[in-house]
Amino acid sequence: MGKKNGIKLVVPSSLHNLTLIRALAKTYMEAQNVEKPDIMKLLSVIDELATNVVEHAYRYETGEMTIFLSKEGNTVHLSVEDYGEGYDESRLSKDEGGMGLFIVKGMVDEFEIEKKEKGTKFNVLKEVKEAK
Repeated sequence: MGKKNGIKLVVPSSLHNLTLIRALAKTYMEAQNVEKPDIMKLLSVIDELATNVVEHAYRYETGEMTIFLSKEGNTVHLSVEDYGEGYDESRLSKDEGGMGLFIVKGMVDEFEIEKKEKGTKFNVLKEVKEAK
């Protein structure tokens, strides 16, 4: 899964950390020669998943989230994991922002939600093009 050349970031779940997460992810993907439109899509996915952790897993309380990003061949793997309240599909209506995950699914090739005893892990795979 590309763990040798991947990056892992463990940060407090705060909307203030989105800038740091985006900057690190963007720098990593540029170094991996990912085309700019794919970088922008993946940054949007990261924003949505990290915001989801802040709003739903910890309900704006401080907790920890782990972001892992790697590229193997032409596939980028992204995971965003929290240790807060588990993901509950029945709790999210479209009126409460449930459209975010729907939009994420449309931007990536594979999307998986791992419900854990404590927390949730979102796994994403996206085929990307190389920058010219």
